Amino acid sequence: MALVYSSEGFFCEGEVVKDWRFKMEYGRIILSESELSLVKKSNINLTEIGSSVDNYKEGFVIPLTQIKKAYSTKIQKIYVVVIETRDGLLFSITMANERSIGRQDSINLSEKINSTILLAVKANKSIQNVGDYAIKPLTNICADCGEEISYSWHFCKNCGKEL
Repeated sequence: MALVYSSEGFFCEGEVVKDWRFKMEYGRIILSESELSLVKKSNINLTEIGSSVDNYKEGFVIPLTQIKKAYSTKIQKIYVVVIETRDGLLFSITMANERSIGRQDSINLSEKINSTILLAVKANKSIQNVGDYAIKPLTNICADCGEEISYSWHFCKNCGKEL
């Protein structure tokens, strides 16, 4: 599972309320090629032997296939990424802090979520399972050297001839 995006920020289930810093969870936002994870940051306990300064607890895990919409919007004075799922749940994420209202970060995160969803859908369509056999994408054969090439290529990688 490849990591696409990782940052610290605030998140909650539902809409952002007036005292968002106190009502939202603070933690790590992790976007991979298959899911969006919102991991809560727990209290630091330095009395345990070998405890980490960054101690995280399990939060929300949203599979990309369940995301219906992801968009950036301004709520009150901060910018928030709103994620709507297919089963009717709503999540809000912001990277706003004391110095910024999180505008550019929310735009970047919403674009990365949407593009990762599109890549996941495209990958699922290119490899379709029929029974126990996987269907490969279509290929072509170079007329000059006989090398197997993809339809998307403009030149043969073996002989260099333009297709």
